[in-house]
Amino acid sequence: MNKNKNNQSGFTLIELVVVIVILAILAVVAFPRFVSYQRDAHLARADAAFASFENSVHLFHNKWLTQGEPPPNQVVDYGQGDIFPSQAGFPLSVGTATHPNYPVTGEDCAELWEALMNVDLTIRAYGASGETGTILPSSTDIATWYTGSQQCTYHYTTGFEIDEKMPTMLYSPLTGEFEFTMQGTNATSSN
Repeated sequence: MNKNKNNQSGFTLIELVVVIVILAILAVVAFPRFVSYQRDAHLARADAAFASFENSVHLFHNKWLTQGEPPPNQVVDYGQGDIFPSQAGFPLSVGTATHPNYPVTGEDCAELWEALMNVDLTIRAYGASGETGTILPSSTDIATWYTGSQQCTYHYTTGFEIDEKMPTMLYSPLTGEFEFTMQGTNATSSN
Protein backbone atom coordinates (compact mmCIF):
# COMPACT_ATOMS: atom_id res chain seq x y z
CA MET A 1 0.00 0.00 0.00
CA ASN A 2 2.59 2.52 0.97
CA LYS A 3 5.30 1.96 -1.52
CA ASN A 4 7.28 5.11 -0.61
CA LYS A 5 8.01 3.90 2.92
CA ASN A 6 11.58 4.87 3.80
CA ASN A 7 13.81 2.08 4.98
CA GLN A 8 15.52 3.71 7.99
CA SER A 9 18.42 2.21 9.84
CA GLY A 10 20.20 3.31 13.02
CA PHE A 11 20.45 2.62 16.70
CA THR A 12 17.41 2.05 18.79
CA LEU A 13 17.02 3.84 22.10
CA ILE A 14 17.86 0.65 24.00
CA GLU A 15 21.10 0.18 22.05
CA LEU A 16 22.15 3.77 22.76
CA VAL A 17 21.45 3.38 26.49
CA VAL A 18 23.47 0.13 26.60
CA VAL A 19 26.44 1.82 24.87
CA ILE A 20 26.29 4.78 27.25
CA VAL A 21 26.16 2.48 30.29
CA ILE A 22 29.16 0.47 29.02
CA LEU A 23 31.15 3.68 28.40
CA ALA A 24 30.26 4.95 31.87
CA ILE A 25 31.45 1.71 33.48
CA LEU A 26 34.71 1.86 31.52
CA ALA A 27 35.23 5.47 32.59
CA VAL A 28 34.65 4.63 36.24
CA VAL A 29 37.18 1.79 36.06
CA ALA A 30 39.78 3.58 33.92
CA PHE A 31 39.78 7.03 35.55
CA PRO A 32 41.31 5.98 38.90
CA ARG A 33 43.92 3.95 37.06
CA PHE A 34 44.77 6.96 34.89
CA VAL A 35 45.05 9.20 37.97
CA SER A 36 47.31 6.61 39.59
CA TYR A 37 49.60 6.64 36.54
CA GLN A 38 49.70 10.43 36.69
CA ARG A 39 50.71 10.35 40.37
CA ASP A 40 53.38 7.72 39.64
CA ALA A 41 54.75 9.93 36.87
CA HIS A 42 54.98 12.93 39.22
CA LEU A 43 56.69 10.83 41.89
CA ALA A 44 59.18 9.49 39.34
CA ARG A 45 59.93 13.02 38.12
CA ALA A 46 60.46 14.19 41.70
CA ASP A 47 62.77 11.25 42.42
CA ALA A 48 64.79 12.01 39.28
CA ALA A 49 65.07 15.73 40.08
CA PHE A 50 66.12 15.10 43.68
CA ALA A 51 68.63 12.42 42.63
CA SER A 52 70.08 14.82 40.06
CA PHE A 53 70.48 17.51 42.74
CA GLU A 54 72.14 15.01 45.09
CA ASN A 55 74.54 13.93 42.32
CA SER A 56 75.37 17.57 41.58
CA VAL A 57 76.19 18.16 45.24
CA HIS A 58 78.51 15.13 45.27
CA LEU A 59 80.19 16.27 42.03
CA PHE A 60 80.66 19.73 43.55
CA HIS A 61 82.23 18.13 46.63
CA ASN A 62 84.58 16.05 44.45
CA LYS A 63 85.57 19.20 42.55
CA TRP A 64 86.25 20.91 45.91
CA LEU A 65 88.53 18.00 46.87
CA THR A 66 90.44 18.11 43.58
CA GLN A 67 90.94 21.88 43.92
CA GLY A 68 92.75 21.33 47.23
CA GLU A 69 89.81 21.94 49.61
CA PRO A 70 89.59 25.73 49.28
CA PRO A 71 88.15 27.71 52.23
CA PRO A 72 84.50 28.87 52.30
CA ASN A 73 85.39 32.33 50.96
CA GLN A 74 86.73 30.91 47.67
CA VAL A 75 84.61 29.88 44.69
CA VAL A 76 84.67 26.25 43.57
CA ASP A 77 84.73 26.00 39.78
CA TYR A 78 81.55 23.98 39.29
CA GLY A 79 78.01 24.73 38.15
CA GLN A 80 76.56 28.02 36.99
CA GLY A 81 77.66 31.13 38.86
CA ASP A 82 79.97 31.58 41.82
CA ILE A 83 79.24 28.75 44.25
CA PHE A 84 80.92 28.91 47.65
CA PRO A 85 81.53 25.79 49.76
CA SER A 86 80.86 25.05 53.39
CA GLN A 87 83.76 24.14 55.68
CA ALA A 88 83.19 20.49 54.70
CA GLY A 89 83.19 21.31 50.97
CA PHE A 90 79.49 21.14 50.09
CA PRO A 91 77.66 23.87 48.15
CA LEU A 92 76.49 26.53 50.61
CA SER A 93 75.85 29.80 48.80
CA VAL A 94 75.84 31.45 45.38
CA GLY A 95 77.19 34.89 44.54
CA THR A 96 78.64 35.78 47.94
CA ALA A 97 80.36 33.75 50.61
CA THR A 98 78.13 32.94 53.58
CA HIS A 99 79.39 32.53 57.11
CA PRO A 100 79.01 28.83 57.99
CA ASN A 101 77.12 29.63 61.21
CA TYR A 102 74.39 31.66 59.53
CA PRO A 103 71.21 29.81 58.61
CA VAL A 104 70.47 29.34 54.94
CA THR A 105 67.37 31.05 53.62
CA GLY A 106 64.83 30.00 51.04
CA GLU A 107 66.50 32.32 48.54
CA ASP A 108 69.89 30.69 49.24
CA CYS A 109 68.38 27.26 48.63
CA ALA A 110 66.66 28.37 45.42
CA GLU A 111 69.91 29.90 44.14
CA LEU A 112 71.79 26.67 44.94
CA TRP A 113 69.20 24.65 43.01
CA GLU A 114 69.47 26.90 39.97
CA ALA A 115 73.28 27.02 40.06
CA LEU A 116 73.74 23.25 40.39
CA MET A 117 70.93 22.02 38.16
CA ASN A 118 70.49 22.20 34.42
CA VAL A 119 66.82 21.23 34.26
CA ASP A 120 63.64 22.93 33.15
CA LEU A 121 61.98 22.72 36.57
CA THR A 122 60.96 26.07 38.04
CA ILE A 123 61.70 26.90 41.67
CA ARG A 124 60.43 29.52 44.10
CA ALA A 125 61.55 30.42 47.61
CA TYR A 126 58.70 30.66 50.11
CA GLY A 127 58.64 31.95 53.66
CA ALA A 128 61.01 34.84 53.06
CA SER A 129 60.46 38.30 54.49
CA GLY A 130 57.75 37.20 56.90
CA GLU A 131 55.67 35.43 54.25
CA THR A 132 53.19 33.04 55.85
CA GLY A 133 50.74 30.47 54.59
CA THR A 134 51.12 27.29 52.61
CA ILE A 135 53.14 26.50 49.52
CA LEU A 136 50.16 25.16 47.61
CA PRO A 137 48.64 25.91 45.28
CA SER A 138 51.92 26.58 43.51
CA SER A 139 52.75 27.67 39.99
CA THR A 140 56.27 26.22 40.28
CA ASP A 141 57.62 22.67 40.18
CA ILE A 142 59.89 22.98 43.21
CA ALA A 143 59.22 25.08 46.29
CA THR A 144 61.88 25.74 48.90
CA TRP A 145 60.87 26.97 52.31
CA TYR A 146 62.85 29.08 54.75
CA THR A 147 63.24 26.98 57.89
CA GLY A 148 65.55 29.15 59.98
CA SER A 149 67.97 26.23 60.20
CA GLN A 150 71.08 25.06 58.41
CA GLN A 151 68.99 23.05 56.00
CA CYS A 152 67.42 23.50 52.58
CA THR A 153 63.93 22.01 52.26
CA TYR A 154 62.79 21.32 48.70
CA HIS A 155 59.17 20.30 48.00
CA TYR A 156 58.08 18.88 44.64
CA THR A 157 54.68 20.51 44.17
CA THR A 158 53.54 19.65 40.62
CA GLY A 159 50.43 17.46 40.66
CA PHE A 160 49.80 17.76 44.40
CA GLU A 161 46.92 19.44 46.16
CA ILE A 162 46.52 21.07 49.58
CA ASP A 163 46.59 18.54 52.45
CA GLU A 164 48.37 15.90 50.35
CA LYS A 165 51.80 14.56 51.17
CA MET A 166 54.35 15.41 48.52
CA PRO A 167 57.96 14.42 47.84
CA THR A 168 60.38 16.46 49.93
CA MET A 169 64.17 16.57 50.02
CA LEU A 170 66.10 17.99 52.95
CA TYR A 171 69.70 19.04 52.24
CA SER A 172 72.26 20.13 54.81
CA PRO A 173 74.94 22.27 53.14
CA LEU A 174 77.20 22.02 56.19
CA THR A 175 77.42 18.21 56.15
CA GLY A 176 76.24 17.22 52.66
CA GLU A 177 73.54 14.99 54.17
CA PHE A 178 70.23 14.34 52.45
CA GLU A 179 66.88 13.10 53.68
CA PHE A 180 63.99 12.18 51.41
CA THR A 181 60.44 12.12 52.80
CA MET A 182 56.81 12.59 51.94
CA GLN A 183 55.63 15.68 53.83
CA GLY A 184 52.29 17.41 54.12
CA THR A 185 51.83 20.55 52.07
CA ASN A 186 51.00 22.83 54.95
CA ALA A 187 54.65 23.82 55.20
CA THR A 188 55.28 26.80 57.40
CA SER A 189 58.39 28.52 58.64
CA SER A 190 58.40 26.23 61.69
CA ASN A 191 58.95 23.25 59.38
